[in-house]
Parts: sequence; C-alpha cells; structure tokens
Amino acid sequence: MRTAIAKMRFHFETAAANKAGPRKGTIVVKRDVQGNLQVDTPSFLKYTRHGLQPHLVPEVATTINALPPMTRVQMEDFLDERDLDKRGFKSLREFARLGEDVVVLDTLDPTVTARTARSAEKHMGIDSEGGVRRLVPTAFAQAVNLLDPDVVVAPADFVHEAQPSLTQGKRISKSVARSIRWLDDLLAGVAHAAVLAPVMGSLSPELRAASAQALRARASLAGYVFSDVALAPSDRLWALQQSLPQLDATKLRYMAGASAPDMALRAVLNGVDLVDSSYAYAVTEQGWASAYTLKGSGTLAHVDLWATSMTDDFGPLVAGCTCAACSTHSRAYVHHLLNTHEMLATVLLQAHNLHWYQHFFAQIRQSLDCGSLAEDAAAFFERYVPGSFEELERVAEQTCTPTTKIQRQRHA
Repeated sequence: MRTAIAKMRFHFETAAANKAGPRKGTIVVKRDVQGNLQVDTPSFLKYTRHGLQPHLVPEVATTINALPPMTRVQMEDFLDERDLDKRGFKSLREFARLGEDVVVLDTLDPTVTARTARSAEKHMGIDSEGGVRRLVPTAFAQAVNLLDPDVVVAPADFVHEAQPSLTQGKRISKSVARSIRWLDDLLAGVAHAAVLAPVMGSLSPELRAASAQALRARASLAGYVFSDVALAPSDRLWALQQSLPQLDATKLRYMAGASAPDMALRAVLNGVDLVDSSYAYAVTEQGWASAYTLKGSGTLAHVDLWATSMTDDFGPLVAGCTCAACSTHSRAYVHHLLNTHEMLATVLLQAHNLHWYQHFFAQIRQSLDCGSLAEDAAAFFERYVPGSFEELERVAEQTCTPTTKIQRQRHA
C-alpha cells in the first residue's frame, strides 16, 4: 500500500513507510503549464552559493546529465541584498535562473559549521558577510511568500555551544521551545510553500523526543530536517536514529550537511531521503576529482590534480568517466589550469564532481532495487578507510581554499 503526503504544489510518496532503514520514494511538484516534476529518492539537492551552483554558470550546469531537478538556496546568502522585491523578479527561481527546478529555501549554509551569531527569543541570529543579522520568523514568512520557493525549511534555534551544554541545562530545552514557536509562525504566514521542520534536541534523548512529538502533531508539515551540522558525524547519526521512530514515517526526511559519500550512505541506510551536494563543491575546492564508487574494488576516493605526476598524464581525470570534462580534457591540462589559476580548472572539476556524485546516487538506488544495498555498503566501508572523505571539514577550516583565493567571510 502506498502512503503519501501533500501540501499545495509538493507531494512525496513512498512504498516503504518504515520508521528506519533504507527506502525509495518519489517527490512530485506540480507545475501549472509544464506538468509535474518528479524526483526519485534517495537523491540530493544541488548546493548553491548566492543562488548559483559554485563554479558553474546555468548554461554549463544544464549540460551535466541526469542531475536531479532540485536546488537548495540558503536565506543567509541574501540577507545583505536590498529591495529584492523592487527588481522586477517574480520569484527566487527567476532571480537565480533556476528554470523549472524544485526550489528549496533553507536558512543556513550547511558547509559552515562554526558560527558566532546567537539567537534570542524572537529572532534567529545569522552570520552574514555584512555582519550578524537577525531573522525574525514572521518576517521570514513574508520573505518566503515574496521569493515563492516550492519548499521552505523552517528557521530553528540551533545550538552551537560545545559539550556539556549539548546534553544538559536549559539551553537545549529553550532551543526546542523556540523552534516550535518559530515553526508555528511560519506555518501561519506561508501561503504556498511546503514546510520542512528541523528536528531539535541535540544530544538529549528526552528533548529529541519532545521535539519529535511536537512536529508529529503538526500534520501540515511536508517533512523533517536533520541539521545538527555542529555535531560530530557519529553524534548526528545517533540523533537521527533517536528521532526517526517517533516521527511520521510517511513524510520526507532531509539531512543537511550529510553529503560526504560515507555519511550520505549511512544516512540513506537509516532512512534519509535527501541530502545536499555540497561535498562535490568541497572536492572541487581542493583541486581534486572524485573517484569513489559504491560498487567495485577501487580504494581511491579522489585524484589530486595538483600532484606533479599529473604534469604529463594525458589520460582522463578518472578512467571510464563519461562526463564532459573527462571526455574532452586530460589530467595534465587541468593540472596546468590549476597552477596558472585559470577559472576553467574549477569549472571542469565541478562538472566532473557533480556528474560523479549523481552517478553515486544512481548506484544507491540501483542497489536498493536489487536488494543489495546493505551488502554493497558494507563493502564500501571496508574499501575506503576512515578519513577518505574529509573535504567538507577541510573547507570549513580553510579561510582560503587551494583553488579559490577569496576569504570565506562567514567562517568564525
């Protein structure tokens, strides 16, 4: 029996409404003229900065085959923009030239894990390039109606403090209560967008249960978000496992900042439907080309195009890859572009890394169809040693990445 949820233009259904464990599903978004957009899950949201996929202009991005037609945009990228409503754009989709993609509006960039801004009772504190900004939930609801995304992630009072405050004291209980109040403000003010709500409670089992119960009681929600990016990966998985049995299993599950292949695979194994593609961006920022595979015997996670051995290597970035970068350019050429600081280097790398990332998820869905995902995942974790996928951690710690010499000002 198929179960489904719907709100306005957004619809998610799964044939396996299990509380935990991997599952397949379908996201459908209604379009007035072009018909419905459909995305099979598990899948990912295309990661953007300031509404654009990093290193890719829209004309290049559309040449990457089989990317899911879903893009996430974070509100913090636009907090310093003035008079967006007076520029003649009808929606965020039109402003960022996102075509017919499903547009998901979140509040925070999942690649930024260290933050200085703190929230208060009536606003969410956000580090922006112009300083600390205050996001008031009712004003955010008005912005959502102006920007007209298909899906919006509710603002939440995320906890950035280190332990032991993660598991004790009033800070966590306040964050749960505030987040529910802000969610209710958003639900009351949003006209069309489907709403996803962050599951709060940090590392407290009792408070995670309280958050989950409150969210389950709000039947109009389209799904849930797990956004504890400040926690260690093992703690994030523990928090996910604590909350899933207490949530409505028919609704969409999105885990922000869980895009590294090992973390994404573990998330899918636990029943997550969506992650984001920020990992592909992080690999590009290092000057590397992705080479990991779900199946096979390979142990190489990436190819370092900075290596001196690439100087006279005229093979493709990764053998057997069918992306445009690998089909028409060599390792030696990209190595040259990197060393001469040519922008084309990151364009080619990002095109390859996104192509490779979508191929990884295609393999996951294929394994689910074949009933071999658990076996394939076990082999994957044996082949790739711990530390093989730490590019996101590198980006979070770098003021300037090897390929981009511009400071990332939102980092603390």
